[in-house]
Amino acid sequence: MTQINKYTKKDGSTAYMFNVYVGRHPHTGKNVYRKRQGFKTKKQAQIALAKLLEDIEENGFSKKRTFTFDDLYRMWFTHHSENVKPSTAYNYERYYKKYVEPEIGSYVLAKIKVIDCQNLVDKWYKSGFKIYPHLRRLVIQIMKYGLAMELIDDNPMAKTIAPRQKKDDDKLEFYTKEELIHFFNCLKDFGNYKYFAFFRLLAFSGARKGELLALQWEDIDLTSGKMTIQKTLSRGSNDARLILTPKTSSSKRSVALDDETLKTMLKWRTMQRSDYLQMGFNTSNPEQYIFTDRKNELLYLTTPNRWLDKIITAYKLPKISPHHFRHTHASLLLQAGVNIKEVSERLGHSDTLITDKIYSHVMPEEAEKTGDKFARFVGF
Repeated sequence: MTQINKYTKKDGSTAYMFNVYVGRHPHTGKNVYRKRQGFKTKKQAQIALAKLLEDIEENGFSKKRTFTFDDLYRMWFTHHSENVKPSTAYNYERYYKKYVEPEIGSYVLAKIKVIDCQNLVDKWYKSGFKIYPHLRRLVIQIMKYGLAMELIDDNPMAKTIAPRQKKDDDKLEFYTKEELIHFFNCLKDFGNYKYFAFFRLLAFSGARKGELLALQWEDIDLTSGKMTIQKTLSRGSNDARLILTPKTSSSKRSVALDDETLKTMLKWRTMQRSDYLQMGFNTSNPEQYIFTDRKNELLYLTTPNRWLDKIITAYKLPKISPHHFRHTHASLLLQAGVNIKEVSERLGHSDTLITDKIYSHVMPEEAEKTGDKFARFVGF
């Protein structure tokens, strides 16, 4: 019979422990012991011992018995991160640590039920996390790996029912023509020309902020007015700044810039050379990045967000993100009558379905005029 032993802890208090022999491991042939300690009373130790013996009798020595969801995630991430871009792996790690690990990371894998997963999905949804579908898919993917490794017999997250998104959940945000003009008037008043050049290029090219932060001067032909996009700034582990190729071939593209934007960029190039020379940097090289920090190093992806927050706060403007300037660009192009296919190619969309989604959001008033347009064309 296993003895419950009393011992003295480092702080001078007493506690109870046991070290029980539970049998011979079926695969290794070694004797297996289970040690537990830290119980405040002998009764607590006796209850824990009884539960331990019952658990081993039911489940044996299988790793499934104590394998946690976090253990599975670590296995999956080690394997999966080798097959994706560093920026994608970074996002997986970020989402997991922030949203998943605090909820079910410590759960014993084999004991996670469908109801646990459903409660988690509902919690994400009710908390207002718009990325909850991505979090759900991430857990499904991790558990699918666990199935393949025979660590679990089921994928409970795959059986959950995703809450139906409200119509406003996926509503695109953008500035109207008037709001965009007011934004740039405020930006001129603010007085930081690097900010002005960045947001002018962002709003009038439809590019992604990561694409602009990866631009070098050789990527803009100030004579022909063409901007070549063939790389993007991404974030890797430990917040590393990485220059990578875009995810899709359609993201590699040439974008025509208007004359005023070209004048803005030409003025910024002159100012950059002068300002950075005073800081000890020669920025006249064609491979010089267009937007850098005070050490002439690559900016972080979050830097434009901070710039924008300053302007929005200072002038009490409608709150949007840098990415919403891309929506603004698309919406104003469509309202100007530019063909959807042209807009799609300019934005680097893989197909027009994405642009169609934007069209349905930003031009409902145009859809209402369709009947009148048809009647005017037919003539009666």
